[in-house]
Amino acid sequence: MFKFIRAKGPQHSAERQKLQKELFAFRKTLQHGFPHKPTSFAWDPVLRLICIGTATGAVKVFGQPGVEFYGQHQNQESAVTRLVFLPGVGRVVSLCEDNSLHLWEINSSSLVEVKQHALEGKLKKISVICAEQSGKHLLLGTEGGNIYLLDVQTFNISTDIIYQDVVMQNVPEDYKLNPGAVEVIAEQPGQPNTILIGYNRGLMVLWNRTDNTAAQTFISTQQLESVCWHEDGEQFTSSHNDGSYATWDIDNGERPLSEPTTTYGPFPCKAVGKIIRKQLRDEQLLVFSGGMPRASYSDKYTVSVIHGEQHVAFEFTSKVIDFFVVCNKPQAANSSEDITTSDNSPNEPEALLVLAEEELVALDLQSDDWRMMNLPYLVSLHASAVTCSQHVAGVSEELWDKIKAAGEGQISNIYSQNPWPIDGGALLCNKGAHAAPRRELLLTGHEDGTVRFWDAGSVTLTPLYKYSTAPLFTGEHLEDHTPSTEDEEEWPPFRKTGVFDPYSDDPRLAVKKVVLCPLSGTLVVAGTAGHVVVAKFGMEHADVELRSTLMNIVSDRDGFVWKGHDQLVVRSEPVQQPCGFQACAMLQLHPPAAVTCCVLQAEWGLVAAGTAHGLALFDYLRQKPVIVKCTLNPNDLSGAGDTPISRRKSFKKSLRESFRRLRKGRSTRRAASPASPSAASSTTSPTGRKLPPSDSDAGAFNPLEAKPVERQIEARPVDDALGSMVRCLYFARSFLVSVQNTTPTLWAGTNNGTVYVFTITVPAGLRRQEEDVTCQLGKEIQLKHRAPVIAIAVLDGSSKPLPEPLEVEHGVSPLADTTQAHRVVIASEEQFKVFTLPSLKPYCKYKLTAHEGARVRRMAFATFTGTHPDTEQPCAEVCLLCLTNMGDCLILSVPELKRQLNAAAIRREDINGISSLTFTKDGEALYLHSSSELQRITLAVHKQTSTHCYLQLPAGARAETTAAGEIVGKVQGNEVQQDSQSTATPAPLVNGNADSKESSLADKTEDVRENGDDTPHDVTVSSSIGDITIDSVKDHLATASEELSNRLSGVQLNASGQSVIVKTTTTTISSSSSAGAAAEVTSSTVTTTRQQAETN
Repeated sequence: MFKFIRAKGPQHSAERQKLQKELFAFRKTLQHGFPHKPTSFAWDPVLRLICIGTATGAVKVFGQPGVEFYGQHQNQESAVTRLVFLPGVGRVVSLCEDNSLHLWEINSSSLVEVKQHALEGKLKKISVICAEQSGKHLLLGTEGGNIYLLDVQTFNISTDIIYQDVVMQNVPEDYKLNPGAVEVIAEQPGQPNTILIGYNRGLMVLWNRTDNTAAQTFISTQQLESVCWHEDGEQFTSSHNDGSYATWDIDNGERPLSEPTTTYGPFPCKAVGKIIRKQLRDEQLLVFSGGMPRASYSDKYTVSVIHGEQHVAFEFTSKVIDFFVVCNKPQAANSSEDITTSDNSPNEPEALLVLAEEELVALDLQSDDWRMMNLPYLVSLHASAVTCSQHVAGVSEELWDKIKAAGEGQISNIYSQNPWPIDGGALLCNKGAHAAPRRELLLTGHEDGTVRFWDAGSVTLTPLYKYSTAPLFTGEHLEDHTPSTEDEEEWPPFRKTGVFDPYSDDPRLAVKKVVLCPLSGTLVVAGTAGHVVVAKFGMEHADVELRSTLMNIVSDRDGFVWKGHDQLVVRSEPVQQPCGFQACAMLQLHPPAAVTCCVLQAEWGLVAAGTAHGLALFDYLRQKPVIVKCTLNPNDLSGAGDTPISRRKSFKKSLRESFRRLRKGRSTRRAASPASPSAASSTTSPTGRKLPPSDSDAGAFNPLEAKPVERQIEARPVDDALGSMVRCLYFARSFLVSVQNTTPTLWAGTNNGTVYVFTITVPAGLRRQEEDVTCQLGKEIQLKHRAPVIAIAVLDGSSKPLPEPLEVEHGVSPLADTTQAHRVVIASEEQFKVFTLPSLKPYCKYKLTAHEGARVRRMAFATFTGTHPDTEQPCAEVCLLCLTNMGDCLILSVPELKRQLNAAAIRREDINGISSLTFTKDGEALYLHSSSELQRITLAVHKQTSTHCYLQLPAGARAETTAAGEIVGKVQGNEVQQDSQSTATPAPLVNGNADSKESSLADKTEDVRENGDDTPHDVTVSSSIGDITIDSVKDHLATASEELSNRLSGVQLNASGQSVIVKTTTTTISSSSSAGAAAEVTSSTVTTTRQQAETN
């Protein structure tokens, strides 16, 4: 049992620890894209902010581009059902599914939950919320029919209650029995003491709050859905569940001014869920949701807009959550005058904001044809499902301008040119405000065959350009679908709106891999049907007749039979290609299986693609095949040999080796004593957790010094059917044949641990267009345990990754160092191993699976910059980044592979997030937080893409000030609860960033001896014994000394002070938060120990 307790090891030097803290740190920074499962929507007309609540308890406030505030409810399983802004004061109230109310406050640059209140009881279930114009109270309508007043300052229920029985005294007898739940509460414009109360069954009462009397009663025969006051305050419009709406005068309660209007009648229609009436250019503007005929269009999600003779039913592809009409900015909003003057300023509708389940749509009401407005944020990443992604840094200004111009040409006739109407908040001037903008691209491949280009260098992720591969192919599902214009009198007058389209014309179009060379402007798109498209940027429209080059990977396997889908058929007629990326070469692999990896070498004019059957090298400049390599097992061409009972060895041999491992484990534990150093050193590659030395324990037996036994990793079966899959490809010019000259090479890694190294001969100069590129297999490496090869990279003589193609030629990177030997890093699922080139002699390795039970999922390199803490000089380190299947991000030094940081970045249950992560060259990463949202994280101290914004409130906006103690207590309460649940759910991203406790407390350090080197791995930046607690030591050691327990307690308290969960304007440290952090350390330890036991 002692083998699970880590051994002691030497600490970092103080200088190294200072430098680590200067370079490495984990933090979640931004979320890009559309919120997952939105449930509520709010609009502040004074501060011009919007707020969105989600089913997972997230609250997000947005203003002008770059102004974003994030909040998260403690109960992440309770959806936010309603949101209400207190106009002009920077506060929003949220109602959750558990009937709890929460008050959020934007304090300078952060969104903080300051108070909460819960109503208990079925009759007190809140059905509607209305904020007073004064902002002092909230009117809460309930299912039971009563209306409660919530004091915003104290956030408690007032004793002044509007009882349903009192309201019912002056209404007809039919409605006195049960008028239903309170459906609507609306203050009369200009009369804050008069409210309109609407009940579910159709009864509406104009209630005078001063006299507690009913001024007027209005009775509708249909169930009430919503009510909207007119600007004059003398009339209002009500909508109903039969698809009708009616206008009422407050002086006549017997009947509406005219008969109820059913726009899409006369047949039964769906309910009109919400209605808004405004004045636009001296004519009535009517906006309502629903109301469609039940028999014909009950499955459509619509918002109808009627203005004079103009009538459009905007059709959405997902359910409409809510909508608002945004009016022009009031005249007094820019001044420091009292905010109430701007509320009453006459203004006209400017835009219509519609929040649907899968997208946000803004419609320009100032334009004649009500066009959509281009979203600067909250863009639907998943308009078509995201299938792959690539981050590209260092894009040249020339290519950037070309891509941007081509993208603007695509949308010039679709979107309005008017500015974005949501312009609240202000941006801070950070240090790099006057520096050149970062030209970073995020490329996303989609299910419909498109590749979308996003500006990923700022706070907002904005679309730049879209390239589609579907027009290159033909088929019954791929024909052009031009909308018919014959029937102009269609009724209802539908207009498809929005960009969300979850359907794909052909599943074979799905993009599997996308590669962009930013210096040559070459794009490679590889798809599901084994097709590879090479495109170059063109500034003019072109009609090109394309031809596809077929490369048969299994040409030497006569017995192979492909039973999958057919390949896509390339169009025979010339293809019209607009300005932008235009296909110049096409490769079709046979069998047409999905491309599993793809790599581009623009300097040599080569592209390589791998599938489950092998790989192909293609010369796209001359459109000629170079070489194919089949990786299929010759004995198993059809997969018939992959049976559940096939084994590498006999059952008897497996049992024998199992008992040997058990005996070896017992003998190791028995002999592991400080007095016997030879026994301790007999274990290969032990791990080590560093503990401070104790003079009192010298010479005594200490179980923490017991060397753990390395996990036994079984070799994988040779006849694995998936072993032939090519997992990675890599081009490099390095030493492979001799130490004198570098050679162009292609490296390929497969699923069964085989690495193929090909040598390439590329004709130089003008001969490149005339002579063929040749390639042959140079070397073959077989990893011992046959673990899948995830990535390959070559390091030059200075231990830096080789420069990308054309980087040296364009002056982006210096020449690779060839004065010393190159090394190749081969990352398998189980370990990283470094070999010296050209001899391929092992240099060092890092065994991830054997020591931690995790597997490698992604590898990349990044440059970390900072200032040396001692010399104050700029410093930089190139390190290896690794993502594991447990969601941890590791930073390893190169070439020694010593760990610098271990951060718990993604929940281990989030398989999609782990599989979608892509690293940047500056130590950042992006992954799919949900199907529609990207989470941005950083592992570097000085490289953070985060919000720099604040909210400037008008003078006197908040008459009352919340006591500092109340806010502090609330923030501490959040921290304690999040700490106790940290092992189940990660700390939510709040206010644009969150410090990760898990990254500092879950760090694990191995004392791995590599190739006879006695130097252990580096300790992580955080506390080196964060996973050893009092409880774990007492469980495994009944005779633990009291001094050891005291020492561990001290370390726990010291480590807990470094844990920060929510970034707010108030920083506090209390005993409750310390206890929460200690609880987290304990839970982290238990989890780690259990994983090790299961693996062994």
